[in-house]
Amino acid sequence: MSLKRILALASGTAGDGPAMAFAACLAGQYDSVVDVLPIYPDSAADMIALGIALGASMSPEAVEALAVAERELQGRIEGAAQRAANEADVVFGAGDGAPRMAVLTRGLRPSLALSRHAALADLVVASQAGVQTGLGQELLGQALLGDRAPVLVARGDPDRLAGPAAIAWDGSPQAGRAVRAALPLLAMASAVHVLQCVSSLDRNTADPDIDLLNAYLKLHGVGAGVATFVEGEDEGAALIAAAEGKQAGLFVAGAWGHSRLRETIFGGATRTFLHRKDGPSLLLAH
Repeated sequence: MSLKRILALASGTAGDGPAMAFAACLAGQYDSVVDVLPIYPDSAADMIALGIALGASMSPEAVEALAVAERELQGRIEGAAQRAANEADVVFGAGDGAPRMAVLTRGLRPSLALSRHAALADLVVASQAGVQTGLGQELLGQALLGDRAPVLVARGDPDRLAGPAAIAWDGSPQAGRAVRAALPLLAMASAVHVLQCVSSLDRNTADPDIDLLNAYLKLHGVGAGVATFVEGEDEGAALIAAAEGKQAGLFVAGAWGHSRLRETIFGGATRTFLHRKDGPSLLLAH
């Protein structure tokens, strides 16, 4: 698998920087096309709809003020994308050829636009700050659970992707999909570490054999992973701590292996991974 079409999510805030930088860096590395998807809410449309529902109306001046604010957000996204493209020596703007980065026009509601563009995206890239907002969390869940798209949560410097990588391997379908999506990134890593929390492995429904994983990685030109076994009641905390101990710049894991409702109520590894504000970038798949 290669990364030829990447979808980067941007809200027009300062937190967009890592998503833009990582997407542009990957575009240069893999000769890819990056579509930057604006995900800020359509405030004007929402307010008009609310006014209709309440039997009220907005003044033209108020509607125009909201439209101006949204144009400013679009401008910030375009400016950030152009800076990231220039730094990565990637062409900026719509057109043919690659590597290239272009900003899509804000049209459909963010959730609909995400589904439409994620359908043929090899990877969705979001920033850590972006997935901490209410809308960002909603779209992350949609991308993983609804659209079944692999998501890279960008943290820190994209150059760290060339350093060590860590895989949380439990043999689950989610972990397998994450590994398959991460193959291009694992191939560029300086070392691969395979992490297992032995106290939480479910051998009844999955085969967590590390030798099987390494045989698969070798078939795809990725070096065999070095196994590390960890213990801990908090699976997520134990795994992410082990990845940080290996100085991993990328952490690959299945997302929401248990039901999302169960993880919301009782906690879960995925939530632990996402709540860390620093550490390795996350490549998640469900």
